[in-house]
Amino acid sequence: MTYVKDSSADNPTPPSYEQSQKPVPTLTPQQAYGPSQHDGSSTSPSQGRHPAVNQEHKDTLAPQITNVADKETVYQRVLLINGRAGTTENKFESTVSVVSHGFPTISWPCVDSHFKALVHLNPGPNTISFIFNGPYGPQTTHFHVTYIPLTQNSPLYLVIMLASDSPATFDVPPEKRHENTLNVAVEKFRMCAYMWQAFMSEQFYRNGMGRRALRLDERYIPDTISAQDTGVLRQTAFVYVVRSKKTLKEWRDLKRAQQSPESNHGDQDLYSMFIDTLREYGAPFDKPCTVAGLMMDSHWDTKAKVTRAHAALGGKAGDLALGIFGSHLLHAWPRNMEDIVPAFMNATTTDTRYVANDANESGQWWKAANIGMGAMLHEVGHAHTLTHTATGIMSRGYNNWNRTFMVKEPGSHPSPIPPHAEEGSHWHRVDMIRLRFHPTFRIPQDGYWAPKSDMGPTIEPLEHNRLAIKAPAGLSMVELIVNGGYRTHFEWPEPSQQTTYYELNLDHCKKEARCGPQEKLRIEATSCNSQTIVLDDADDFLRQHIVVLPNVPGKVFKSHELGQKGLGGGHQSSVVLLQSPQRYITSILVHHGGFFDGMVFQWNDGSRSVLGQLGGGATEFRLKPGERVVKFVVRCGAWVDGLQMITNAGRITQWFGGTGGGLAEIEAPDGHELVGLYATAGQWMDSFGIMYRAP
Repeated sequence: MTYVKDSSADNPTPPSYEQSQKPVPTLTPQQAYGPSQHDGSSTSPSQGRHPAVNQEHKDTLAPQITNVADKETVYQRVLLINGRAGTTENKFESTVSVVSHGFPTISWPCVDSHFKALVHLNPGPNTISFIFNGPYGPQTTHFHVTYIPLTQNSPLYLVIMLASDSPATFDVPPEKRHENTLNVAVEKFRMCAYMWQAFMSEQFYRNGMGRRALRLDERYIPDTISAQDTGVLRQTAFVYVVRSKKTLKEWRDLKRAQQSPESNHGDQDLYSMFIDTLREYGAPFDKPCTVAGLMMDSHWDTKAKVTRAHAALGGKAGDLALGIFGSHLLHAWPRNMEDIVPAFMNATTTDTRYVANDANESGQWWKAANIGMGAMLHEVGHAHTLTHTATGIMSRGYNNWNRTFMVKEPGSHPSPIPPHAEEGSHWHRVDMIRLRFHPTFRIPQDGYWAPKSDMGPTIEPLEHNRLAIKAPAGLSMVELIVNGGYRTHFEWPEPSQQTTYYELNLDHCKKEARCGPQEKLRIEATSCNSQTIVLDDADDFLRQHIVVLPNVPGKVFKSHELGQKGLGGGHQSSVVLLQSPQRYITSILVHHGGFFDGMVFQWNDGSRSVLGQLGGGATEFRLKPGERVVKFVVRCGAWVDGLQMITNAGRITQWFGGTGGGLAEIEAPDGHELVGLYATAGQWMDSFGIMYRAP
């Protein structure tokens, strides 16, 4: 199991889709997110008056949508809209109302012509009216968008976890003492998930990757994302409520609280408890899936100054990917669309006599909403294979979460907040590359596409300060990190661009990464099946992987190790496989059982070479004259689970050992020949690699 730990009024009815409309001006992403037409010099918005205008100019005050084209197709229920309305020459505050069929009208702030809004869509064609409530009466733009649910994509499941004896309430300040029920938690979690969906789709668009979207597990049940018609039946996000066998005392044990100085990693942690409970629950969590988990029983301990039953963790345990977070900031989350603006404009001071000030960064309610929803998305990001990045949500950019949805915020930050000024509320480009190939985010334009292989990438040393990257599934990205900080990356974001073999010149990498002679260059290579290999220190890797073998001329390289020496790696061994017409290998005796133990190479002169241990049963693989092994397919993790061999004649052996662990293959790079093997072992083999040279 692996996871990442973190701190912590009535309006006109819009015409039908088929009716002819005046085209709505749209901007390209570059135009939409370029510099604002407002100089941004003021520290707060002020009321202004529009100058007198003629009818032609008056028409230009109607809303213009800048991030979605008219009649575009999208794949999400809740769509984030960015736009301009009113004059761009004066400072003012007004509203833009959003009117759509079958959903209540909701108004959103418009500051100095900038506005942002969330729009509810029904499956199929939608006509949306955006009404600017300006000084000359309502100015209306009718906009068309088609929503196609991609039910073939795997969804994100939403789960609220309760202790066996949980009261099913969460921490709230006195002002909200009647707003901490399980039903309220479900409503808030549902609304949060749709905000995640809108944010992620917009981020894909801004990065030139189309209208990819996070699909939620939806059912035809009473909807709650509008306060004006709660209970209307719609396809809406379903929230699982799961009761654990663990008691409230166990969940709230101070030793399990992530932020507690008494945290004891010897005990089962909250993440493991959550995972175990999901597996006990059964479907849909008994198959590969991704889950966002909210711990309902989080509680701010005013004496210990710790939030009990809270952990900010995300990652994967087997086939179950999970991001978890506590409910201690849930009081500040919006319950529905109408509540979003009030929630993000609520500057009430957090009273730590009742609720937590998480990370000492949620001292006002709007900031608590940012951290609660944004930091939980950070953990869901980990569950989708994302790592920590230099900027954005996977850094601590979730403190600016509100800016995705708002053109103003409390405090002294200048208004308006156009899309390019959202600061931390974004996915870093390397996040987008990882998500681009995640199966959750496929779109019809991709056509049929699947990774070419389940195998992860490998990195091998070469002559002249070079590295060979092999990625059977296709290489999507190589990141260059200096002294722990991201510097740059190379990317292959489209399938047509991808390669399965790529050579890196280390000198060029250092120049691109501005890496000094005394600095450490870390290289991370990611393939299209979301697997990554890491070289923590590229220079040290090259130094450590040049070896001298007896009776083998030339420079010999060791490959990277497969297996993590999880059994201690106490028994080291190596064999030289360089053959000649006079001396050659006739057979290989493979020792294996539930795991892979070792191999004995039988030579024609009667001698033997042993690699690893000789436990388990033994299976003989006989080689034909002139035949030699050139490639190994390996399953490994903490140790070597199993192995298969492929020869220069194309013969493939049976599978030896177990089938756990990740899949990889290893062979000499292009233009090189295999000359030896090396391994370590405990009770059975726990690491394995090859040795090769240029002939």
